[in-house]
Amino acid sequence: MSDTDRPAPHALGRRIIREAMPAERERHALLRAAVEDERPEIAAWARRETAHVEGDVAVGLVLSPEESPVLDAIDAYAASHHLPGRSAVIREALARLLDIRLDSGPKRSA
Repeated sequence: MSDTDRPAPHALGRRIIREAMPAERERHALLRAAVEDERPEIAAWARRETAHVEGDVAVGLVLSPEESPVLDAIDAYAASHHLPGRSAVIREALARLLDIRLDSGPKRSA
């Protein structure tokens, strides 16, 4: 599914919202802590790598067939938040992860 060819929000299905089980809460807490611990290092690396770059930079993502639920989640988020597509979701997620302020509005992919 491309950034411009998304299903209508009603076609995405209904989201099941439930309280996380204790094991899930523990796993989620561990993941949040790991990401928080690594955030300064990742942000510093990203700033070093992009310090010399001028203009827009394309970033690729390769997922295995088993990881297709990631794409489904990205598409659902984009549709439910009226974003132009996957690239806008990834851009926002990375900006939040790296504590980087984005230019106004999500960019549309070419």
